[in-house]
Amino acid sequence: MFFKKDKASNAKNNSPVYRYEELKEHGFRPPQETPYAKQIVSHMERFFPNRQTRVFHEIASEFLHVDVYVMQAPNPQSYHVIYTTGMSAMPMTLPEEISQSHKGLERAELMLFLPAEWDVCTGYETDRDVPFGLWWPIGLMKNLARFPHEYQTWLAWGHTIPNGADYEPYHESTALSGVMLASLGEEISCMKAEDGTEINLYCLLPLYREEMEYKLQMGAEALLQKLSTLNGGGLVIFPDRPNVCK
Repeated sequence: MFFKKDKASNAKNNSPVYRYEELKEHGFRPPQETPYAKQIVSHMERFFPNRQTRVFHEIASEFLHVDVYVMQAPNPQSYHVIYTTGMSAMPMTLPEEISQSHKGLERAELMLFLPAEWDVCTGYETDRDVPFGLWWPIGLMKNLARFPHEYQTWLAWGHTIPNGADYEPYHESTALSGVMLASLGEEISCMKAEDGTEINLYCLLPLYREEMEYKLQMGAEALLQKLSTLNGGGLVIFPDRPNVCK
């Protein structure tokens, strides 16, 4: 199922808000794979060295082939680093005014952090074996990797996406119901491939509805300041973490 975008009224902080309408189904399209996978892996291993890595290869793909790499936590006090390869197979569709003024935003991959006790590897042969209560952040990441290509739009720092118009929780174990894209700093979040192509690595921050609404009113920087007071600085996903805007 694919969607077209419709630019709606701006948020209170003058950020554009887009809504998406359903389009007709397309026939099967062979999946494209990113030529930058090995370089992305090397980039991540540079910043998170000496970690055991599990790869969930996508066996059946349509339109886009997205693999998930789980760099496992080295100790119980640490966190898992999880990232995609595949989203960067195609450039995203940037608005004309953005593509002219901001270079290097066309290609991206996604990443997220889970606490060490959130184990999606032990005892599971494939991603389908992982209970949804554990898998939902990764499933969210895989869906968002396809999102800009299916919708013919783009994702970048500060963008927020609610889980549907009614902000449905991602799982019964949490009230988190939206997500924002963040950055870990230019050195890690923007890599340059051997052919000169820039690939942005955005970190996913699942949010509560009140946090999403606060961001639309006050902006991403203001919300990030509030999230910085949390355990893990708001970067590590805890399904029952405090709501900083309640």
